Amino acid sequence: MTVEVFAYNGMQIDVAFILGAFVEVLIHGIYTYLFIVAMPILWKRTAASELRQRWIFPIATILMYILSSLHVALGYYRVMQAYVLPGAPGGTLFFNYNDWGTFANSLVVCLQFRLGDILVIYRCYCIWRQNLIVIIIPLLLLAASTGLNIFVFVWFVNPPKYSRHAEITTINMMYPLSLAQNVITTGLITFKIWNQHRASTIHGAIDRSSRLTLIKVVRIIIESAMIYTGQMFILLVLFLCHNTFQFILQRVIVPSLGIVFVLIALRVHTAKQQAADKETSICFLPSISFSDSETDTKPSQNNRGSTSFMTNVSKVKSGDHDSTSLKQRDVLPTYPPSTH
Repeated sequence: MTVEVFAYNGMQIDVAFILGAFVEVLIHGIYTYLFIVAMPILWKRTAASELRQRWIFPIATILMYILSSLHVALGYYRVMQAYVLPGAPGGTLFFNYNDWGTFANSLVVCLQFRLGDILVIYRCYCIWRQNLIVIIIPLLLLAASTGLNIFVFVWFVNPPKYSRHAEITTINMMYPLSLAQNVITTGLITFKIWNQHRASTIHGAIDRSSRLTLIKVVRIIIESAMIYTGQMFILLVLFLCHNTFQFILQRVIVPSLGIVFVLIALRVHTAKQQAADKETSICFLPSISFSDSETDTKPSQNNRGSTSFMTNVSKVKSGDHDSTSLKQRDVLPTYPPSTH
């Protein structure tokens, strides 16, 4: 069977595919370490809560790790099939869409991307107190991306029915849609947290002189989300430039997406632990993390989705005077936990 391969710039295609499989294993190793460290935290805090929604993120985190591991296994199998086994066809195997390995690899990538998109949109939905209007645009972008994925898979199965131009045009639209959806949801989450912090400051729930807390929570979300967003932007540029380095980044971006969600949970947990150890007056932490069991509260039937503040008041002796300071465990809504 003749396999059509476009002209690419940069390093040799064979080198790019082999190097991509090797780099992915390194990134997946980092992902595995973070996953092992994060799982006890996720399950401990989830088990302490009676909210069913809190089980969504731990289960989704496990599914994303399974998909990433499967992607690594498929990558190495295809490298062996292309370059090591007898009769190896070389790099053209990766462009043979009738091969089950190529189809399975693309399916795993799409499932990982769509699962990540769903989790980010759901997190945004929770942070905005279950406001469907806010997530309409991300949902439309998700639907468009899913439709494009379905078209590509149909083209894999029945390539003669669609022209090569239609297939290229479809793929060219996939990366911009994913990038736009990721940027919008991350922006909405960041804006809501900033707006909530500003409202809390106005009402005296947060020390006006403390701006480090706002910087910390925004940095946790933006920096973690930028791992995936930055890679997606670079991948889009490389794809449009027909550079072979895109094949390396395509391998790396799958475990990187899982790292984003695990990293947010770990960084928020670390920030909460540091704040508890210092016992300072204010600790502004996002409730995208898994709330501590001792601070979990049962939402009333009539107040579901409303904003509640959990504030502990403690006495701090300063010189000859006793002063009351606020030690705030959570200053955001107690919705289910989570760049994004």
